[in-house]
Amino acid sequence: MPNFRGFSAVPQIVVGPITANPASIPAASVASLSLTVPGSTPDMHFIVTAPSLEATISLGSAACTTAGTVVVRLINPTAGAIDPASQSFYVLGL
Repeated sequence: MPNFRGFSAVPQIVVGPITANPASIPAASVASLSLTVPGSTPDMHFIVTAPSLEATISLGSAACTTAGTVVVRLINPTAGAIDPASQSFYVLGL
């Protein structure tokens, strides 16, 4: 099977930790967080982890909007606003 960008057997970018401080996320909503990821391009796929993220917040999709910037969606399904602490994010780009 041929390898082509976005579906190779080997990750093309592994970055972390990237320290970021997400903004407060209102109740039952989604917020976006921009991370600087050198080498990222819009045709890639991303997996993002945040080991210290508050237990009630979920990581949603991650996409490269412009070269070098990956936008991660943070989901707050609770009935109250959550202001996540500054923390480390790790990005795997395929």
